[in-house]
Amino acid sequence: MSKRLVTSITLALGMWMTSQPVIAQQILLTNGVLLDPNNQSARKQHLLMDNDQIIGRFDVIPEDFSGKRVDISNKYVIPGLIDMHTHTFGNRAPNTNTENMGPSTTAQVVQHAGVTGLVDLFGNEQTLFEHRRLQQQGLIGGADIYTSLSCLTAPGGHCSQFGETRTIANEEEAAKHISELAQKQADVIKLVSTLGGRLPSLSPQLLKFSVAQAHKYRLKVIVHVHTLADVESAIAAKADAITHLPDDGVVSKSLAQRLSKHGVIVIPTLACDTDEYEFLFSDVLDSNLVKKLTAPRVIEGYRHQAAQMTSEQKHKAQQRTLKYYQSIKNLIAADVVLLTGTDAGNYGTLQGFSLHRELLKFAAAGLTPWQALASATSEPRRFLGKPPGLEVGAQSSVVILNHSPIENIINTQTIHAVLHKGKYIENKL
Repeated sequence: MSKRLVTSITLALGMWMTSQPVIAQQILLTNGVLLDPNNQSARKQHLLMDNDQIIGRFDVIPEDFSGKRVDISNKYVIPGLIDMHTHTFGNRAPNTNTENMGPSTTAQVVQHAGVTGLVDLFGNEQTLFEHRRLQQQGLIGGADIYTSLSCLTAPGGHCSQFGETRTIANEEEAAKHISELAQKQADVIKLVSTLGGRLPSLSPQLLKFSVAQAHKYRLKVIVHVHTLADVESAIAAKADAITHLPDDGVVSKSLAQRLSKHGVIVIPTLACDTDEYEFLFSDVLDSNLVKKLTAPRVIEGYRHQAAQMTSEQKHKAQQRTLKYYQSIKNLIAADVVLLTGTDAGNYGTLQGFSLHRELLKFAAAGLTPWQALASATSEPRRFLGKPPGLEVGAQSSVVILNHSPIENIINTQTIHAVLHKGKYIENKL
């Protein structure tokens, strides 16, 4: 498409926007600075939304507007955050201080952290299916629930130790399960590769066949990896994304370049792999956002665990963190697309809050604030096939911040309010 045609369409759309009558029940955010990571633009405008989508961006408030106005002067608007790898069991904590939630409760809790979408990559298949159905019918609220419904792994492989999952031992079983998940409208397919690990793994051949089957249904595939060999297998299989970083070594510069060349996206779950140490030996859990979102017994579980850790355990945790950061730096240098995913539901994570920790870690590893924001907003939307930014037609899911995350990415935690599908949630921190 030519630049001239794009300009003509944009102008026509702008004229259409300003000429359309605006009706009651709409919400107009006035005088805020709109930060769109999709095109790295910052512009002071009025943003008009209905229950489903953004329907206007104006320099001047329309004279016929009669809906709800919310003045957000001196505040900043970003698209709602998306967690691309979570498990909605709840929050696990040391010393059996676990906080059980489930999909619908988790979806409502994380929304207060500015997370307006989550991708559950393994849980109880029927529960996930039902909660997503109820949400799509408008019977329950919270962050949008996307899900793989199940986890496709080798018999006895990873995921099977946590509950019932689908296992595949041959191509016939792979075709059957992927067909059934497609019929149940899984949002993505999750496959597990753990080559060289303690648990059985899908072979490279079966992984490749399974990816091809999923692509027949136009379903994107996220491959759980554990080793460097798993990363190689995922590239060869033409997977759309991998989740986690290899535990047996650093992603080298050359491997990172191959991931980039083949367009394989990475969901590193860096917070999950590095934050348990921070929870134990820093002031991270003193955050007001943590206290708002998390049961006190979860925080106390980490406090108690810190007193029990040996010097050797502390050293191992620190070394593990350094390894993961080097992998991330190599991925960033190779321009690999990164998506925020927390693997929440595991130790060292907290539902909703850990997404902000992931952003901090991405920035510490070398992403600019704009790039970090994109990894949690526009890029996940693009992966899920949704409009990516704050343009007209994008989903009406935004976070209003007291301070600019472009100045400092930690400011994603300064949440003034969240607006999701017509529901305005003011933060009472």
